[in-house]
Amino acid sequence: MNLVLKVEIEKLIKSQLNSGKYETAEEVMWEALRLLEERNRREAISQKVKDLFDRTQALPGVADITEEEIAAEIEAYRRGE
Repeated sequence: MNLVLKVEIEKLIKSQLNSGKYETAEEVMWEALRLLEERNRREAISQKVKDLFDRTQALPGVADITEEEIAAEIEAYRRGE
């Protein structure tokens, strides 16, 4: 596959190569695509959590629980409390 890149993208790739972190343009592109996939995965998870929150808010007695309370519970869980 051959790609024609805009000048701005070529400059970004060259900048990354000049930083010494990457040896080839392919490595830079691979990392960019890996990060894009990670972002897409996080967005999908975030949407699932939002959908679940919206559905649970419709349950009797749950509507009184705020997003802040849920976030605090998640943070407490992460800390092992």
